[in-house]
Amino acid sequence: MRRALSLCLATALFAGAAPAATAQAAVPKLEKIAIVDVQRCLMETKEGRKAKKDLEKTFAKGQAKLEAKAKKLESSFRDLQAKASMLSEAELIKRQKELMRSQAELEQLSMQLQEEVVNKEALLTEKIYNKVSAIVKQVALEENVQVVLVRSELTVLYATPKLDLTNRIIVRYDKQHAK
Repeated sequence: MRRALSLCLATALFAGAAPAATAQAAVPKLEKIAIVDVQRCLMETKEGRKAKKDLEKTFAKGQAKLEAKAKKLESSFRDLQAKASMLSEAELIKRQKELMRSQAELEQLSMQLQEEVVNKEALLTEKIYNKVSAIVKQVALEENVQVVLVRSELTVLYATPKLDLTNRIIVRYDKQHAK
Protein backbone atom coordinates (compact mmCIF):
# COMPACT_ATOMS: atom_id res chain seq x y z
CA MET A 1 0.00 0.00 0.00
CA ARG A 2 2.78 2.36 0.93
CA ARG A 3 4.60 1.53 -2.28
CA ALA A 4 1.49 2.17 -4.37
CA LEU A 5 0.98 5.52 -2.64
CA SER A 6 4.58 6.53 -3.38
CA LEU A 7 4.18 5.46 -7.00
CA CYS A 8 0.97 7.53 -7.33
CA LEU A 9 2.65 10.52 -5.71
CA ALA A 10 5.66 10.28 -8.01
CA THR A 11 3.41 9.99 -11.05
CA ALA A 12 1.41 13.05 -9.95
CA LEU A 13 4.58 15.07 -9.39
CA PHE A 14 5.96 14.07 -12.77
CA ALA A 15 2.66 14.88 -14.51
CA GLY A 16 2.56 18.26 -12.74
CA ALA A 17 6.09 19.09 -13.83
CA ALA A 18 5.46 18.33 -17.49
CA PRO A 19 3.19 21.34 -18.16
CA ALA A 20 5.71 23.63 -16.48
CA ALA A 21 8.49 22.37 -18.72
CA THR A 22 6.27 22.87 -21.77
CA ALA A 23 5.37 26.40 -20.62
CA GLN A 24 9.05 27.28 -20.21
CA ALA A 25 9.74 26.12 -23.74
CA ALA A 26 7.04 28.52 -25.02
CA VAL A 27 8.77 31.58 -23.51
CA PRO A 28 10.90 33.25 -26.20
CA LYS A 29 14.61 33.49 -25.57
CA LEU A 30 15.68 37.01 -24.61
CA GLU A 31 18.14 38.10 -27.28
CA LYS A 32 18.09 41.88 -27.49
CA ILE A 33 17.79 44.41 -24.66
CA ALA A 34 18.25 48.16 -24.79
CA ILE A 35 18.20 51.04 -22.34
CA VAL A 36 16.97 54.62 -22.57
CA ASP A 37 17.78 57.46 -20.21
CA VAL A 38 14.35 59.07 -20.13
CA GLN A 39 15.56 61.91 -17.91
CA ARG A 40 18.10 62.88 -20.58
CA CYS A 41 15.37 62.72 -23.21
CA LEU A 42 13.24 65.07 -21.14
CA MET A 43 16.11 67.51 -20.64
CA GLU A 44 17.89 67.34 -24.00
CA THR A 45 15.14 67.34 -26.60
CA LYS A 46 14.35 70.75 -28.07
CA GLU A 47 10.86 70.58 -26.60
CA GLY A 48 12.30 69.59 -23.21
CA ARG A 49 14.73 72.52 -23.21
CA LYS A 50 11.91 74.89 -24.19
CA ALA A 51 9.70 73.50 -21.43
CA LYS A 52 12.50 74.03 -18.91
CA LYS A 53 12.87 77.67 -20.01
CA ASP A 54 9.11 78.18 -19.73
CA LEU A 55 9.15 76.77 -16.21
CA GLU A 56 12.06 78.99 -15.25
CA LYS A 57 10.20 82.05 -16.60
CA THR A 58 7.04 81.12 -14.70
CA PHE A 59 9.05 80.64 -11.52
CA ALA A 60 11.03 83.87 -11.98
CA LYS A 61 7.87 85.87 -12.58
CA GLY A 62 6.22 84.44 -9.48
CA GLN A 63 9.39 84.85 -7.44
CA ALA A 64 9.61 88.55 -8.39
CA LYS A 65 6.01 89.00 -7.25
CA LEU A 66 6.80 87.27 -3.96
CA GLU A 67 9.90 89.34 -3.37
CA ALA A 68 7.99 92.59 -4.01
CA LYS A 69 5.29 91.61 -1.51
CA ALA A 70 7.92 90.49 1.01
CA LYS A 71 9.72 93.86 0.75
CA LYS A 72 6.45 95.69 1.21
CA LEU A 73 5.65 93.55 4.25
CA GLU A 74 9.11 94.12 5.71
CA SER A 75 8.76 97.87 5.18
CA SER A 76 5.36 97.87 6.91
CA PHE A 77 6.83 95.90 9.80
CA ARG A 78 9.72 98.36 10.25
CA ASP A 79 7.29 101.26 10.02
CA LEU A 80 5.11 99.70 12.73
CA GLN A 81 8.14 99.14 14.96
CA ALA A 82 9.17 102.77 14.59
CA LYS A 83 5.69 104.15 15.34
CA ALA A 84 4.59 101.56 17.93
CA SER A 85 5.21 103.81 20.92
CA MET A 86 3.12 106.62 19.38
CA LEU A 87 0.09 104.45 18.53
CA SER A 88 -2.82 103.64 20.77
CA GLU A 89 -3.12 100.03 21.90
CA ALA A 90 -6.15 99.48 19.64
CA GLU A 91 -4.34 100.92 16.59
CA LEU A 92 -1.23 98.83 17.37
CA ILE A 93 -3.30 95.63 17.55
CA LYS A 94 -5.11 96.56 14.32
CA ARG A 95 -1.83 97.05 12.43
CA GLN A 96 -0.31 93.87 13.89
CA LYS A 97 -3.35 91.93 12.62
CA GLU A 98 -2.93 93.54 9.18
CA LEU A 99 0.74 92.49 9.15
CA MET A 100 -0.19 88.94 10.17
CA ARG A 101 -2.83 88.81 7.42
CA SER A 102 -0.28 90.11 4.89
CA GLN A 103 2.23 87.48 6.09
CA ALA A 104 -0.39 84.74 5.64
CA GLU A 105 -1.20 86.04 2.13
CA LEU A 106 2.50 85.98 1.27
CA GLU A 107 2.83 82.38 2.45
CA GLN A 108 -0.32 81.43 0.49
CA LEU A 109 1.09 83.09 -2.63
CA SER A 110 4.34 81.19 -2.17
CA MET A 111 2.50 77.87 -1.91
CA GLN A 112 0.41 78.71 -4.99
CA LEU A 113 3.56 79.50 -6.97
CA GLN A 114 5.16 76.21 -5.94
CA GLU A 115 1.99 74.31 -6.81
CA GLU A 116 1.70 76.05 -10.18
CA VAL A 117 5.29 75.24 -11.09
CA VAL A 118 4.97 71.62 -9.95
CA ASN A 119 1.71 71.14 -11.89
CA LYS A 120 3.10 72.77 -15.02
CA GLU A 121 6.25 70.66 -14.79
CA ALA A 122 4.18 67.48 -14.38
CA LEU A 123 2.04 68.29 -17.43
CA LEU A 124 5.03 69.12 -19.61
CA THR A 125 6.94 66.07 -18.42
CA GLU A 126 4.01 63.75 -19.07
CA LYS A 127 3.50 65.19 -22.56
CA ILE A 128 7.15 64.70 -23.50
CA TYR A 129 7.35 61.30 -21.76
CA ASN A 130 4.40 59.99 -23.79
CA LYS A 131 6.06 61.09 -27.03
CA VAL A 132 9.40 59.57 -25.95
CA SER A 133 7.64 56.33 -25.07
CA ALA A 134 6.04 56.11 -28.52
CA ILE A 135 9.39 56.73 -30.23
CA VAL A 136 11.09 54.12 -28.04
CA LYS A 137 8.45 51.61 -29.13
CA GLN A 138 9.02 52.51 -32.81
CA VAL A 139 12.80 52.10 -32.51
CA ALA A 140 12.44 48.86 -30.54
CA LEU A 141 10.18 47.36 -33.22
CA GLU A 142 12.49 48.51 -36.03
CA GLU A 143 15.56 47.03 -34.33
CA ASN A 144 13.90 43.88 -32.95
CA VAL A 145 14.57 44.90 -29.36
CA GLN A 146 12.56 42.71 -27.00
CA VAL A 147 12.97 44.73 -23.80
CA VAL A 148 13.78 48.40 -23.25
CA LEU A 149 14.75 49.37 -19.72
CA VAL A 150 14.69 52.86 -18.26
CA ARG A 151 18.21 53.84 -17.34
CA SER A 152 18.60 55.35 -13.90
CA GLU A 153 20.91 54.82 -10.98
CA LEU A 154 18.15 52.93 -9.18
CA THR A 155 17.23 50.52 -11.97
CA VAL A 156 20.30 49.86 -14.11
CA LEU A 157 23.64 49.70 -12.35
CA TYR A 158 25.63 48.97 -15.49
CA ALA A 159 24.96 48.54 -19.18
CA THR A 160 27.37 48.58 -22.06
CA PRO A 161 27.01 51.82 -24.07
CA LYS A 162 26.10 49.75 -27.14
CA LEU A 163 22.70 49.07 -25.56
CA ASP A 164 21.86 52.75 -25.02
CA LEU A 165 19.25 54.13 -27.44
CA THR A 166 19.00 57.55 -25.78
CA ASN A 167 20.84 59.59 -28.44
CA ARG A 168 18.82 58.02 -31.25
CA ILE A 169 15.59 58.68 -29.37
CA ILE A 170 16.50 62.36 -28.81
CA VAL A 171 17.42 62.87 -32.49
CA ARG A 172 14.25 61.18 -33.73
CA TYR A 173 12.13 63.09 -31.19
CA ASP A 174 13.49 66.41 -32.43
CA LYS A 175 12.85 65.40 -36.05
CA GLN A 176 9.29 64.24 -35.39
CA HIS A 177 8.27 67.01 -33.00
CA ALA A 178 10.18 70.05 -34.30
CA LYS A 179 8.14 73.23 -34.09
